[in-house]
Amino acid sequence: MQLVWRKPTKAEDRARVVAWSCHCRSIVYELRCAGGQSYIHRTEYDDKGGEMVHETYRWPYKKAAEVWTALLEGQTM
Repeated sequence: MQLVWRKPTKAEDRARVVAWSCHCRSIVYELRCAGGQSYIHRTEYDDKGGEMVHETYRWPYKKAAEVWTALLEGQTM
């Protein structure tokens, strides 16, 4: 499965993080829910303390949870 990563379109102040990967890595993933939709949020940290943020498209929670599981199992890019 190939994921499409996009720059965030707007700040989601009310997004709820329901799952996340280890913050000990240079790339951190979060499964988020907001406004009845869910998506995966990715933050890449560089050596200089900067970060680059991308997100997937929005899906119903069930589909996002399936994609989340595939991501953690290495079945997505």
